[in-house]
Amino acid sequence: MDTKEPDSETSALGCAFSGSWTLLSLPLWIAAFALLALSTMWTSRLFAIALLCLLPVPLNLLHWRRTSRKIVAVLLLVTGVSALLVCITQTQKAPGTEGDPARLVYYEDSSSLFGVSNVVAEVDQFALRSYLMAALNPDVSWHQASEIRSIMEDLYRDLSRDPHLSSLPSLLGSTHREMLGLNSTSGSLFTYIPGTPSSVESGKKIAIVLLHGGLGNFQGSWSLWKELAESTGAAIVAPTFATGKWSQKGGRAAIAQARNFCIQHPDIDEKRLVLAGISEAGIGLLREAAVAPSEWDKLLLISPLIHQHTMDSKPFIDGWRDRQALIIAGDQTSSASGKSVRTAQASMESFGMRLTTHYLSSSDPFLFLSEWASVKKLIEDWLVNP
Repeated sequence: MDTKEPDSETSALGCAFSGSWTLLSLPLWIAAFALLALSTMWTSRLFAIALLCLLPVPLNLLHWRRTSRKIVAVLLLVTGVSALLVCITQTQKAPGTEGDPARLVYYEDSSSLFGVSNVVAEVDQFALRSYLMAALNPDVSWHQASEIRSIMEDLYRDLSRDPHLSSLPSLLGSTHREMLGLNSTSGSLFTYIPGTPSSVESGKKIAIVLLHGGLGNFQGSWSLWKELAESTGAAIVAPTFATGKWSQKGGRAAIAQARNFCIQHPDIDEKRLVLAGISEAGIGLLREAAVAPSEWDKLLLISPLIHQHTMDSKPFIDGWRDRQALIIAGDQTSSASGKSVRTAQASMESFGMRLTTHYLSSSDPFLFLSEWASVKKLIEDWLVNP
């Protein structure tokens, strides 16, 4: 007697595929539902719908012999692909051209400018990240996560009204890849060269080479740095490197690309380059300053994480004695090694560094966002009257 072949959905191979796909796709299901619930932009919601349509397709293929399943699979596939194509079409942006005040400079070894980070609006990406940070990061409370969402909504509302910045693609792709456990990669440079004339006789501008922290080189921050550039006449050159661990392999190369851009730009004074870093970037900034002190004019650290041994090293001491730096920190900001920024301040002053330090009352881990007005004023005063 002939034995009937088992249906694909009940065969051992079918069960294994079904179980594996369910487990592998579970994070995507959760992300899609969360994005659908939390998104403020219609393109982000449409991308969530595309995911929800496409994720069940492989399982429906197991039931391909059934006409009803064929119809469902085709409908899901057509709907999902159509929604995805609309998202991609509506979110396509260009990096700008050489004559634009704001643009992205792409290098061959940089991560791609196009990907999920450009399909899902950054404001919605941060909405999801804020909940993850509150759940996983002991330094971020649920109240602080709520404040981050509120700040980001205001930032991106302002950004949407700026034709120079809102037309640029997102650079958060490399940040997300590192968060998923992949290798750190550099990305494009964000540059803003203001039309504000320089105050020096040469007419060339100071440039702030800005190293981002763990939030990444996100678009919302560009509107803040543009404000600083317009008020001071300084150029902003912001390289991209995953989650801001600039001391890791590839970090110095990304910084070098930013410096080379400044050297080659006709409106920037290569002798007045300020190396700046936010939070985690403080570690990589001080390492770069110790390795190549002659390449930088001044240092700017905002709520920095600091490795004390870098500052105590002979190259750093010899290279930065009698030179200028500005530190802006929350009163309770601590370095990665557990020593306070006040200890780092004492070390710098002990070997004759000309240090300007300001402690704000806030202990917010995202100080430059929550206290931007104060941070901006302090930087302006320091650049004009160091």
